[in-house]
Parts: sequence; C-alpha cells; structure tokens
Amino acid sequence: MKSIIIEDMQMVCHVGDTPTDVLEVLQSGKIPPMDIEVVGGHNVPVARVHNTPLPTPKNPIFASRTNALAQYCAERLSSFHLNVAPERIGVVLGSSNAGIEEFHSAYRGGPLAEEDWHRLEPGNVSACVAEFLEAKGPVYTISTACSSSGKALAAAARLLKADVCDVVIAGGADALCRFALEGFHALQLIDSKPCEPFMINGGRINHGEGAALFVLTCRPARRGDIVLSGYGETSDAHHTTTPEPGGAQAARAMQQALYMAGKQPADVDYINMHGTGTDANDTMELNALTAVFGTTCPPCSSTKPFTGHCLGAAGAVEAAVCVALLQADTDQLPRVAPSSIPSGYESINFFSNAERPVRCCMSNSFAFGGNNVSLLLTRHD
Repeated sequence: MKSIIIEDMQMVCHVGDTPTDVLEVLQSGKIPPMDIEVVGGHNVPVARVHNTPLPTPKNPIFASRTNALAQYCAERLSSFHLNVAPERIGVVLGSSNAGIEEFHSAYRGGPLAEEDWHRLEPGNVSACVAEFLEAKGPVYTISTACSSSGKALAAAARLLKADVCDVVIAGGADALCRFALEGFHALQLIDSKPCEPFMINGGRINHGEGAALFVLTCRPARRGDIVLSGYGETSDAHHTTTPEPGGAQAARAMQQALYMAGKQPADVDYINMHGTGTDANDTMELNALTAVFGTTCPPCSSTKPFTGHCLGAAGAVEAAVCVALLQADTDQLPRVAPSSIPSGYESINFFSNAERPVRCCMSNSFAFGGNNVSLLLTRHD
C-alpha cells in the first residue's frame, strides 16, 4: 500500500535555519527577542529572519524576499528529485504576501517595470522554486491566507495520488510585509508585546516570516519514514476575518484528517495549534479541540510566540516543526504553555512532554474567511 512520504524537508524562520536548530530552541522554551517595527505609531515586535544570509534569485522577475526565503530552503533540499524526469516534478507552494513589499517599493519610486508586476503575483513564488529546481510539472501557488501552505501539502498529495507527478515540492514562504502589517493594524489585531496564545485576555498577533519546503513522493512506507497520512479541508463561510465561534468546521477538518489516516483521537501525540493569540481564533480552536478530543486532549501548543505568525507560510513552518519532532523520536515538546488555562477549557493539555515518544502529530491552520486545514503526520515503525 502506497503512502505520501516526506523524503526531505528544509525550513527557515526567526528562531533557526535548520529543522534541528528550530526544534532545539522550541524545546528550550527560551523565546529569542524579536525586532521592532513602528506600525501606526506603535512599536510592535516582528519575528524577522536576520541571522541567515539569504540568496539572491538570478532572474530579476523573482527578486523578492519571499522568493529568497523559498530559494534558501530549495538550495538545501537533497538531490532526490534529480533522478526524476522534470515533467514529473511538481511545485505547489502557499504564500500570502509574495512580492507585495517589493512592488510597493517600486510603485513609490516611479514607473513600474514588467518584472515589478510579476513579483506581485502569488504564482511568482512557485515559479521561482520551479525554475531553480528545473521542475516542469504542475506549478502553482495557493493563496488562502493563513491556511495557504497547509493546503499546499494536501494539494501535493492529491497530485501524487492521481499519478500526475512522481515528486512534488510543497510548502510555503512569506516575508514580512508593511502592507500586511498595516492591514492587520487596521483590524486592531497587531500586538505591541510578545503574543500569548490562549490567554483569552484581549491578545493580538505578532507577524513573522519564514519558509519550509518538503519533497513528497508516493510509495510504500518503510521503517522510520515520515508520512503525510491524513488531511482535512473545510470552510466556515462565516465572516471575512472572524472564525465561526463554535469551531464546527475546524473540528470537522481535524476529524477528516483522522479518518483519512485511520486514526483515533487517542492516537495523536501532539497538536501544533493554529493559536494566533487573538481571542476570536483561540476560543474557536479551543472549542474545536474540545469537540474532537473531549476530556482526553493530547499535549498541544502554539509555536507562534517563537516564530511569529508567518501568514501564508505558517502552515508549512508548523508542519515542519511536527516533522522535526517525528524525526527526533522524542517525547520533549515545544515549551510554550500559557501561564494559565482559560476557564472552561481545563481539559486542554498544554504540557510540554508527551506521554510517549511522538509518533503522530496534528498541525492546524485556520485562515481568514473560515478556510481550515488540518494535517496528520506520522512516523512509520
């Protein structure tokens, strides 16, 4: 029986430029200080990638920081895909910002060149990675806000299952963007201090940037393989920016992922929650978790206090954290528990150690417009 196998994975974010380094910081519980940006006259923390030299894409059409983050990961992928015909290699990435920052800079500077318009297109991100890896199969970008790169992994799995591709490079990338910061500020959703997911105390979010790329294939699983064993995608259709409070469709996405994988809620060892820090999102997610897991919730946390909210790249970055946990064969989880558990949600397990070595992780991404995706990643033993 064939499975969707993660043959390789690379990531970069505020807390590290390799999966091992990122996991080490998360397990330490020591959140590195963020940079400060002035937004709407307020100093706000942002989780910038600043200790890692980023490449410069050769093609001027791809000259954006988002593409530089994506290419950084692409350069470090194994040569696995080189043994596959280019026409059988697909690229599916998620991104929200793409090259908006560079487009605005060019717009303010005078007449726009053709490459400025290309950088603005979400498809530019996947095209950049495809050109770098010489992939000639299906190439496209999913842009559904914060669920973008989680959905990219599900889309890649479908391409493999349909035998359209032999290899798909999937994941996502997003750079910090003034346009997005100002937009979230207009919604009164930017925090002027480090965010605290699940405190339900009028909290808001910190923006971040990063990228994570995965090499996916479809073949029989071998011992030690990391498998994308299930995924669920639903939509609230409730409000443009506010999730449906009860979390019914978020719960349904998690249930779909479990059903596809043939797993029960008790099989999950860790949940990387969407956990933005906003009361509306966090309450909805707590309601959804309670609906799916009842009083036996597995250990869970949001890693956004470390990475910031990477918007279109969030799903990929957080799935990469889960893959790193599975690869490490550990019971030590990210140490990011809230200082107190919200009243009425005492069954939610924010402990930082699993009951057993992690074999099954769930990664949730819940976006604007009620666009939900839940991924289930397992270690094959």
